[in-house]
Amino acid sequence: MMIRGRSRPLWATATAFAVTSLAAAFLTAGPAQAAKNNSIRVIDPPTQAKLNLPMENKDVGRYVRIIQDRLEWLGYDISWRERVEGRYGNSTAAAVRATQDKFYLPETGVADKRTWILIKNVAGDVGVLPSTCLRESQSFCIDKTTKVVRYVKDGKVDRTVDVRFGVTGLDTPTGTFRVWFKWRDATSGINGPDVPRAPMPYALFFNGDIAVHYSPTFAATGYYPGGGSHGCVNVADLQDAIYLFNQMPAGGLVHVHW
Repeated sequence: MMIRGRSRPLWATATAFAVTSLAAAFLTAGPAQAAKNNSIRVIDPPTQAKLNLPMENKDVGRYVRIIQDRLEWLGYDISWRERVEGRYGNSTAAAVRATQDKFYLPETGVADKRTWILIKNVAGDVGVLPSTCLRESQSFCIDKTTKVVRYVKDGKVDRTVDVRFGVTGLDTPTGTFRVWFKWRDATSGINGPDVPRAPMPYALFFNGDIAVHYSPTFAATGYYPGGGSHGCVNVADLQDAIYLFNQMPAGGLVHVHW
């Protein structure tokens, strides 16, 4: 999943337009009819002064924008229209559902209390990277709390990729490392000499035999309790794995943190 740069001035202009349109609807038809005409459920109009949960499809307001900010920081794409309207639409629901799947909550796409707290805690300070990740022009900022690799270029997040880590007892090490070897067609003999070698293509080794690489197994199974690697950072999306492999040179900075 990619985070693409968004222009705040354009967002602010479009937001003003959306708010003006809704205000006109309220003046001519009244709150209830305006909500019906615009196919939305306006939460606590007009300021949404308090959080109302569950938050679900067609809700609009300040707290919708807050959860959208957090979801984008976690690597999910929210549609431009939903962003400017502050509306909980299909892309917001899909991002919530993906987060629920990643952290083993029921995949409803609805932001109930448990989901809201989870997203708030996991996202943390939106937009804030560890200073280590900003030392050089390129880095992999690998966040074990959010289960993502952020490829950072020139001080900005260029791409955010969902990953998984080592299982208990084979934990992915934290710390600061360097990519010491790149192997496009890498394989692993971790399962023993009498078993076919496991594919781990587009591997960027950064700590001995620990690498960021594409995992066909992770791609097939997704997230599930107890699932994980032998210590590597598994990428489920092949195109993301190829992109990371092509962007990061040997010697590149890798920072693994909670």
